Amino acid sequence: MPFVEAAEVALSGIRDNDIAELKAMKRPHDICRLILDTVQILFMGNLVPITPKEYAIQKKAVMFVTDSYEEFTSSLLQGPLRNQLGFFGAEEKNLINEETIELLAPYLELTFRDDPEREVFRGDIAKGSSSALKGICEWCRAMSDYHKASKIVKPKLRLLNQKEGELRLAEGQLESAQAELAAVIVKKAGLDAQYAEKQDVKERMQAEANKLKRKMDQATKLIDSLADNKVRWTLSSQQFSEEKKRLCGDVAKASAFVSYVGPFNAEFRQLLTSDYFEADLNSRRIPNTDDLRLTQFLVDE
Repeated sequence: MPFVEAAEVALSGIRDNDIAELKAMKRPHDICRLILDTVQILFMGNLVPITPKEYAIQKKAVMFVTDSYEEFTSSLLQGPLRNQLGFFGAEEKNLINEETIELLAPYLELTFRDDPEREVFRGDIAKGSSSALKGICEWCRAMSDYHKASKIVKPKLRLLNQKEGELRLAEGQLESAQAELAAVIVKKAGLDAQYAEKQDVKERMQAEANKLKRKMDQATKLIDSLADNKVRWTLSSQQFSEEKKRLCGDVAKASAFVSYVGPFNAEFRQLLTSDYFEADLNSRRIPNTDDLRLTQFLVDE
C-alpha cells in the first residue's frame, strides 16, 4: 500500500497544463525521452531495437540505449496520458510481470558517467525539465516497487485469508456448542418442573433424602474447593475476549514487521515496530497489544 499511495501522490502532482507543456516541446529533453520509454515498457508497447546512444542530462554525459520517442513514445503525449496512468495504477498494476521489471531495471539504475553513485532516474532531476515528468518518473518507480513488494505480501495475504476461514469455522463450531447448551438448559428447566411435582413424596423418602444430603455436603465441599478455579477460568475467558479484539491490530503489526523490517538492525526494527507501526494503529483507533512480543505471536514452540 505505501507504493500504491506513492504512485497516487505522484499522479496527483501532474496537471493538464504540464502535459500540454510537454506536448508543445519541439525538442524534448533527453530525460523526457527516457521517462516516456519507461511508461511504454509498463504499457507493454513497442520500442526500437537496442543501439547505444549518448544523452545530455543536466549538462552531463549519460551513455545508454537509443530511445523510442520519434517512433513510438511521442504518441503517449497525444492521448489522455494522465488518465491512462491512473487507470493502469488502479486496474492493471497486478499485470506487471518479471520481464517488465527486468526491462525497467536499466532505466531505474542508470547513473551519470562521471558520478556512478548518482542515479539519473530521479524526480528532482526530472522536475528540472517539467513538473509532469517528475510525477511520471516517480509513478514509474512506484509501480516497479509495488510489484517487488507484492511478491512478498500476496502469499501472506492468502495465508491470512486461510486463517480467517479457519476462524469462521471455529466460530461456527462455537455457535453449534452454544445451541447444544441452550437445549441442555431447556431440559434442565423441565427437570426442575418434575422436581416440583415430586415434592409431595418428600416425606416418604426422608430417610433417602438424609443419605443424599450427606452426599450433597461432600459435593458442596468439592465445589467450594474449586472456587479458585472458577475465578481463574472467568478471568481467562475475559482475557481471551480482549485478545480477540486486539487480533486484527496485532496481525497488521506482525504483517508489517515481516514485510518491512527484515533488512534493518534490531534498534531500527524496534523503532519501526513500537513508534511507527503501533502509533499508526493507535491513530486509526485499531485495538492492538502494547509491546507485542512478535516472536511469540508469529510462532509457537
